[in-house]
Amino acid sequence: MGNRIIGIDLGATTLRLAHLEVGFRRVTLRRVETHATAPEAATLSSIERVTARMAQLAPLLPSLHDDQEFTELAVALPGELVTFRLIDLPFSDPRRIESVLSYELETEVLQPIDELVIDHVLVRQASEGGATRVLVAAAPKAAIAQVVAKAAELGLPLRSIGAAPLAHLAGLGEEIEQPRLLVDIGASEAVVVAVHRARPELARSIPFAGRWFSEAIATAFHLDGDTAERTKLEAGFIAHAGMRPESPPQRRMDACLREAVRPLVRELRQTLAAYSASYGGTLSGLWLTGRGAQLPGLAEHLQAELELPVSAPPSLPLPVDEAFAPDAAVAVGLAFQTAEQGLQVDFRKGEFAYRSDYSFLRGKAVALAGALAAVLLFAGLNAFASLRGLHQEEERLQTRLDRAAAELFGADRAKKMDARAISEELRGKGGHAEVVPIPSVTAFDLLDEVSRQAPPSEKIRLDISELKIEPKKIYLKATTQTNQQMDDFADELKKIDCFKELQKGKSRTVSGPSQPSSDTRSGETKTVPTELKEFDFNITTTCP
Repeated sequence: MGNRIIGIDLGATTLRLAHLEVGFRRVTLRRVETHATAPEAATLSSIERVTARMAQLAPLLPSLHDDQEFTELAVALPGELVTFRLIDLPFSDPRRIESVLSYELETEVLQPIDELVIDHVLVRQASEGGATRVLVAAAPKAAIAQVVAKAAELGLPLRSIGAAPLAHLAGLGEEIEQPRLLVDIGASEAVVVAVHRARPELARSIPFAGRWFSEAIATAFHLDGDTAERTKLEAGFIAHAGMRPESPPQRRMDACLREAVRPLVRELRQTLAAYSASYGGTLSGLWLTGRGAQLPGLAEHLQAELELPVSAPPSLPLPVDEAFAPDAAVAVGLAFQTAEQGLQVDFRKGEFAYRSDYSFLRGKAVALAGALAAVLLFAGLNAFASLRGLHQEEERLQTRLDRAAAELFGADRAKKMDARAISEELRGKGGHAEVVPIPSVTAFDLLDEVSRQAPPSEKIRLDISELKIEPKKIYLKATTQTNQQMDDFADELKKIDCFKELQKGKSRTVSGPSQPSSDTRSGETKTVPTELKEFDFNITTTCP
């Protein structure tokens, strides 16, 4: 099996864990777990609430390192802890972008830059004369430090810390041409992301949550919190053309929930206006998801108020072993983005960078030791076989050397000589003149010299019929057209350095190949045999 990555959505009321198996060429979602969180004190800050939810992970992950898998975690910070800004830059080099983000963001946020961890996502690449647009995400260092410290305290291998608003991008393919607005209504906040071709063009967090519906019902009907929550799930709705209130309680329910959703409608209109101002266009529709979005009539109400088609986001085009609820999209998307380095930010950088301790290797120590022993065994066998082959080759060469030395020096003397002594004798260093040294010029070299010194074909017609090259002498037999050509050839051969003496034999007239000839009297063409001069040279050489 491959390694595991667990994406974790630290929801206000629910913890969602998406278990991802990462193989060599395949990433598969194995299962999604949903666990209710323990109630938190109302006085806790946003950072304290996140670390409190982190603490609740310990009993949910009893065995992160088993015998077959290495597990790493990816956590998404809620939108309320992340600040998003759009920045245009006149260059597209990733290093330059990273280096100037702090300066560009300094005038955009109220918090000191040195108290933030900053990352970015490329929205639009710079074209000729254009600008590179990046979506910058900033999170408090205090929040990152506490999350990392809590993970270390619990012994959790926390690989990355992302931003919940961007986790949805794993399920939105680039084939979606028209920009859409994705709205995820959770229990404590609503996350809004404008998406175009799987890239986030705008992101923000709205302090509106599903619990506002429960609080509105509790106020309108004078109910306690738990009863109001059950009433919302059983009877809550917002009226529309296909669902009209039929009784006073229903009209009262419709009125209180319409009032509760009014702030969300106002913030969404502002988001649409901000997108239009930033990109000069309009959004083509709205995707509504999250547990708070399950309120009957909410989608129809937002569609009428915003004058945009409202629907559920497309299903995640990911390999899964089992179906999962749409409100688990943050955990699932975060896991896939962490495994495939997708379009997301990671606040585990700089001083908070993730460093694996490789403790998962302990469970595989036996298997690894066995594999290492097998590798060493085969390496040893290969070395032994190679060494044995070299010894056999050495024996064959030694036998050939002994045989050749016996032929050159005699059997008795050859037995007293090793390879070095034989080499020195052959090179003339042994002081024995009778030993023939290794020739420095071969028969082929002499043939090449004869060929080079022969006059060109336009000056002489030369046909060599016999050539014998022996130590210290050469015999050559050839034909030319005239005796003068024979003398010219002899003069050229005398120019070869190692030709000491050249003796000419008698020249003889021989018949050559017939050639056509015209008879001037009869005008007929006849073939007439030609006459050639045949000669031989005996050449004494100084070449070995």
